[in-house]
Amino acid sequence: MERNNDIVGVPHPPDYGRLRAMVSRIRSLQDGDLAVLDALAIGNDAIPLLRQLLFDREPAGIFQPRQRAIQALVGLDAFDVLRDYIAKWRPAPDPVERLGDEVVVGMAANALAAHGDYDGFALVLAVARRHPTPGVIEALGTYQRAEVIPILIEALLDDCAAGPAREGLRAFGQMAVPALVDVAVNAIVGPSGRETPSSIRRRRHALSLLIDLGANCESNIRIRSLSYDSDDEIASLACRMGIASAYTAWSRECARRLIELLRQAAWPIRGEIEDSLIANAAVAGNLVERALRRATESPSPDPPAVRFVTSLRRVLLAISSAREPSA
Repeated sequence: MERNNDIVGVPHPPDYGRLRAMVSRIRSLQDGDLAVLDALAIGNDAIPLLRQLLFDREPAGIFQPRQRAIQALVGLDAFDVLRDYIAKWRPAPDPVERLGDEVVVGMAANALAAHGDYDGFALVLAVARRHPTPGVIEALGTYQRAEVIPILIEALLDDCAAGPAREGLRAFGQMAVPALVDVAVNAIVGPSGRETPSSIRRRRHALSLLIDLGANCESNIRIRSLSYDSDDEIASLACRMGIASAYTAWSRECARRLIELLRQAAWPIRGEIEDSLIANAAVAGNLVERALRRATESPSPDPPAVRFVTSLRRVLLAISSAREPSA
């Protein structure tokens, strides 16, 4: 709702003293949040100064005053200022200043998305393509439009933006599955001839999301080759998908492969493998028992062998406890 500073149709000049006090307070690190209420009480006369505050550079990277300016602009329905800010935003060359700017542009983008401002969608999309900051990626995911999916997929390569990108893709549900499968089966190879670390992380994210979302039969078939990927986490994620599939023979093969990986994988992965074997006891139970018998027939004092036996016993104990009727 547009605010009006007129009294009985007679306009009066802005109270510059009150405006200066508002700006001074909004920059304060102590009670700056209360200045948002001051701005709302002043009304539209506050918009030009709030705009200037938002656009001002902050070499020290302090972002709280500009966040408050955004809150006030939203309260005053001044979304045109936010659209203009996003359209003109460019990352600062200095890393400290850029860090603060990224927080601010992310908040502005989320304010437009929360308002359902589809006029601002193209602007947020353009920023996300050039500079996938976490806040902008988070805002983009809330729009739930198909053209967003490839950008969210690309953002999985960025350590900072990967979390919001995952949440955005999860919100798309089955619509995102084909693109996630494409990412999972296509590694990016660097100049060294090996897959790049960021590509490995992106494929891990994709497979983890596919487990959460549930993949159809066609997707499961495409993922099969990854069960023997050189990266243990990717291989275990692919097998965790396969063990729960409708293909009995393939489910058992995935269970066997998970048991193999249990011997060599690092702890966080071993814990996930154990949980998967327990959850799929109907497929994996007998295979785990056989593996434990073989491992204990010729015991080894080596730490990896001891850890392997401990994991198998832990899995069998959990399966046995789940089968016992509750008292």
